[in-house]
Amino acid sequence: MRKEGFSFWVTPELPEPLERLFPYVIDDKQWAAANGYGRGIRERRETSARNDPNRRYFDSLSTDRKAAAITALNGPAPEGLEADVPGMGKIRHSDRGCVSDAQRVLYTDLRAWYRAKKVTDALARSATAAVVHDPKLVPMTREWADCMHERGLSYDKPQETREHFARRSRAGELSTAQAEAACAQSTGLAATLRKLSRMHRQEIDSHHSTEVKNRALLEYKALSRARDIVRRG
Repeated sequence: MRKEGFSFWVTPELPEPLERLFPYVIDDKQWAAANGYGRGIRERRETSARNDPNRRYFDSLSTDRKAAAITALNGPAPEGLEADVPGMGKIRHSDRGCVSDAQRVLYTDLRAWYRAKKVTDALARSATAAVVHDPKLVPMTREWADCMHERGLSYDKPQETREHFARRSRAGELSTAQAEAACAQSTGLAATLRKLSRMHRQEIDSHHSTEVKNRALLEYKALSRARDIVRRG
């Protein structure tokens, strides 16, 4: 970006939100004790987004310079890279621009990387959705609810706890999250979720084995290049 006449800052990765870490139920008591339902994580993510130096810099540019910066970063047109993504159809991106140039250095085969990443990202989302809607969770969720009720917490589904604390104050958040995790462990809901997650992911991945293998191989080979880049600064 500097070569293209723009500033750009490398910023820390944002912490993973609750929805990504625990898409169905919190099952880690230590995490629950420290984070509750992720209110603090949401606040840190929002603060980081507001204070992001690249966002501030971009907002300070004139209309023409903004357009030029977008072109420099992402390329002039969505041409050169293509992936047939399950549930989305064909998606395209430019094989030019700073993002593509950086990924080409890291992964060498940019077209294979683009296809593998886009397809496998979609597979992960599909697997999560399949787990969440699996009918085998229904009786396990009832047991989880019984466990919560025994603790004086009137929640029938894990989704209700996070919806409650997304709208209300922190009072009781940490203790409820810890109870949720404890009940997920003691009733076997957590174990069932892990089993279903493996089963659905294996089933979904089996239909796209080429992209799954390509991503794993490309990421593995990119590790040494990434280490060299970091060492060089």
